[in-house]
Amino acid sequence: MFEDKDFELLDEKAPVNENIVDDVEISDDDFTLTQIDESVHEQRIQTKPTTFLKDSLKRFRKNKSSVVAAYILGILLLMSFLVPIIDRNDTREVHEDYTFLAPKLFKSGTGFWDGTAKYKNIPVDISANPNPTGTPEEIEAQKQEDWWPDKDRFSNHRAISKKKFTDQQYINDSTAGDYAKDGYVQFGYLGSRKEGEAYDFTSRAIENLNLNNNLYLNVFDVYDVNKIHLREGKDTFDTPDNYHLGECALYFKYQEEVNREVFDKEVQLIDYKLVHNIGSFVTSLAEPKLNIAEIIQNETGQTTFQNAQFAVRMVVDGKDRNTCSLIGGISFEYDNAADEETQKKFEAISFTSASPVVAVDPNSDKVRGKKIDSGKDEGKTNFKYWTYWSSTDIRRVYLAKAYFCSFTYDTYEAAFGKIDQDIALKDLINYEKEGWISLTSDVTGQSTLYDTEDTYFGYCLDVKNFTCKILEPDKCPLAEPITLKDLEEYEKMAVYYDEDYVYGFFPIKATFWQYKLKGLKSIPTFLMGTDRNGRDLFKYVFEGLRTSLLLGFLTFIVCFLFGLAWGAICGYFGGTVDLLMERFTDILAGIPWIVVMTLVIIHMGSNFWTFALALCMTGWIGTAARTRTQFYRFRGREYVLASRTLGASDARLITKHILPNSLGTIITGAVLMIPSVIFSEAVISYLGLGLQNIASLGVILSKNQVYLKTDPYLLIYPSIIIALIMISFNLFGNGLRDAINPSLKGEEQ
Repeated sequence: MFEDKDFELLDEKAPVNENIVDDVEISDDDFTLTQIDESVHEQRIQTKPTTFLKDSLKRFRKNKSSVVAAYILGILLLMSFLVPIIDRNDTREVHEDYTFLAPKLFKSGTGFWDGTAKYKNIPVDISANPNPTGTPEEIEAQKQEDWWPDKDRFSNHRAISKKKFTDQQYINDSTAGDYAKDGYVQFGYLGSRKEGEAYDFTSRAIENLNLNNNLYLNVFDVYDVNKIHLREGKDTFDTPDNYHLGECALYFKYQEEVNREVFDKEVQLIDYKLVHNIGSFVTSLAEPKLNIAEIIQNETGQTTFQNAQFAVRMVVDGKDRNTCSLIGGISFEYDNAADEETQKKFEAISFTSASPVVAVDPNSDKVRGKKIDSGKDEGKTNFKYWTYWSSTDIRRVYLAKAYFCSFTYDTYEAAFGKIDQDIALKDLINYEKEGWISLTSDVTGQSTLYDTEDTYFGYCLDVKNFTCKILEPDKCPLAEPITLKDLEEYEKMAVYYDEDYVYGFFPIKATFWQYKLKGLKSIPTFLMGTDRNGRDLFKYVFEGLRTSLLLGFLTFIVCFLFGLAWGAICGYFGGTVDLLMERFTDILAGIPWIVVMTLVIIHMGSNFWTFALALCMTGWIGTAARTRTQFYRFRGREYVLASRTLGASDARLITKHILPNSLGTIITGAVLMIPSVIFSEAVISYLGLGLQNIASLGVILSKNQVYLKTDPYLLIYPSIIIALIMISFNLFGNGLRDAINPSLKGEEQ
């Protein structure tokens, strides 16, 4: 009920709105009832009920980066099992003909992913034609034809293109290998030594040396400042690498037995000087040859020595500075052509070019890792006998002449393309029998091959009218027909053979397809190239990926389940249980995992299962720690207390209430365990404890790390796979965390 005080009187003088209608009557006729559907019924709720799994997948699909990561992981997982099955290239055997083929996807010449490799400033051999003559165009053509890089490394010259040669350069190191000419051997040591202390650059022992004849020292060329100024084109000389130039002398060192004791003795042949040019090309006319055999005989009274060697000795002045010397060449001449054995010994320790001396390993008969054949290559054997007493001191080239070339090398053309080599006439006859070629020649009749007790008969082939035509190009390994021009040097020769046995070997120059000689129908291509053993890197990498993924998933499952159970017990019960279990975990975590890994591998061997066991021994600790933290976070929540009040058991509280809410964070960190295992395996492989006889990404990276500079693709592709795995698992784990988080159920974003 209202009272008068509840109303406030209006001001009678206030203005009145004339537009307000005071008396408005509203009747039922002013409204019309409209019924859209005469049938009345109940409608279903528009939203459909959903399960936790469907809701999780729906939220996961909204995270685009996680979906892309899942697709990448699925593709890699699928390829790791399909590629080793589909790809028929054998990765277990060594294929020497397929080594270090560059990755190829496009046709050669495109400049990208075409099986070619680009090389810059590669030293080239000028020994084939060091002094070309003719017009500038002819000289350049001779350079292009005769100057080639290392023939062992670049064996097929047809594979070399886009060559660009440099002018003559002077180098101060051993990068040019055997192809650098002249120059000085710079040898010396770091730091100071006592005054007068000697340092030797010596030849190796010469056994059973006979000096009954004259032995001349033709060249003893040590640091000529005039020549260095001439080569460098400047008036002053800078000591290389801030080294002080020391004085040198030449010594003869031998062994003498006195009362059954062997003593080392030596004879000084040349006085200590800073500059020596005895018999060298600079002063060969001004100074006579030095007969050092007379000096040795006068000093020792002997002409035969069981073990002897020559040494260039350098002494220091006692100051605290680095010391070195520059030797341009040492050459001996033994005056007795009949004594070839002794003469060869002195030829072996003579040298006039510095680079090969530096290229030789002082502790072995190897040049840049290759065995020296003393019977074939005199240019290398002449330099293998000079070494040092100490392998820690310096030895390098100084001011050697070298030429360099930059070019493109088609690795597939080199391995499978055309090659020039000789073929025996008997093989051509076999090709004719197969129907691959046709041979025509003027057969003059039968003739005797050997005039011995046994008479052999065969056909005499007139080489002048010899022609060879290819009939089956798909089957015949010959790349080009053999014409008369190829046989001009054999015009006067006759070859004897019959159908059963070939008595004569007639070498004929021919051009072959290498892939046909190797029994291939076409030139193969390798998407990721090949490694040092000729293995298809594409298949090898995915075989390694399969092993790494299997190792990662196995370790993940074991560590995740065990760590989940361990952490759940610690976090849920707490108290004494948590204290005891955590102390055990701390002790185990305090042991470096590399130690645990090493001990397991040493005692149980390095195979797949022991490797997985070693990873599982400590890999569960991280999952257990995350689970314990999450259980401490959720065990005191209201819904957990309410469930406990209603009589829920501990097992139900753990599995139904706490674990589902904790699983998102736990699984995110646990998923990253898989790429972590792959990295751990790679680290172990670098330490030499990797998987044995099993391909894995870590083993592949470990074996190919030495080729980072020369063939980087051997590490690039496995590294890309590892990077994809790491990034994809990270993104996939983030999406999985949000998808399985129960607190986000039903949310659209």
